[in-house]
Amino acid sequence: DGTAGEWLGSWTIFYWAWWISWSPFVGMFLARISRGRTIREFTIGVLVVPSLVSVVWFSVFGGSAIIFEQTGNSIWGDGTAESQLFNLLHQLPGGTIAGVVAMILLGTFFITSADSASTVMGTLSQGGRTDATPWVSAMWGLMTAAVGMVMLTASEDSLANLQSITIVAASPFLLIVIGLMVALWKDLSNDVIYLDHRSQREFNSRLARERRIHQEHRLAEERRAQRAQRLAKRNKAQPMK
Repeated sequence: DGTAGEWLGSWTIFYWAWWISWSPFVGMFLARISRGRTIREFTIGVLVVPSLVSVVWFSVFGGSAIIFEQTGNSIWGDGTAESQLFNLLHQLPGGTIAGVVAMILLGTFFITSADSASTVMGTLSQGGRTDATPWVSAMWGLMTAAVGMVMLTASEDSLANLQSITIVAASPFLLIVIGLMVALWKDLSNDVIYLDHRSQREFNSRLARERRIHQEHRLAEERRAQRAQRLAKRNKAQPMK
């Protein structure tokens, strides 16, 4: 009936494009706050832990919403995501407190996102300076807030158009992200620490192979010496004709 394609467009494809368009800001911000960390620590902190938290979140709250719908305690409300979230929280024990915590977390999310975006845009607008001028970052923050206020007062059609624009605008960044992946692989392949580790590993491999060859040669010499001794004893034991 066409609902699957509509859902994929408004959810899956939109959020793919959303994160691709956000990748320059998020990447630079994460690089700044992760300075001095190893790749393993960065991967665990940025990918593994958030993924596990998301799995727990969707499992607990998504499963609870499905159970409420199946048992007749609908959380549909007016059909918006906001009303469904708070209706779900109010169905749970301590729902009022959970609603307050949810509002605090949502506010923290928007504030930290706007702060990181304004910082990165200030850095980009000043030729990549590590510490952007405060008034430049503040200007970008005010402009971002103004755009957010306009979107809050806009109609639903405007939000749908924004989603379409986001998908179209993110398409070129997909090629950039692929290029960055290739560049990262090449840079890590030429990293000094990696090259030293690979050289040390190759040296240890050659050393182990030479030790094994030397040990096999020594064992072969010992076996030849033992055969020679047995042959000498046998010849000595036989009487002369």
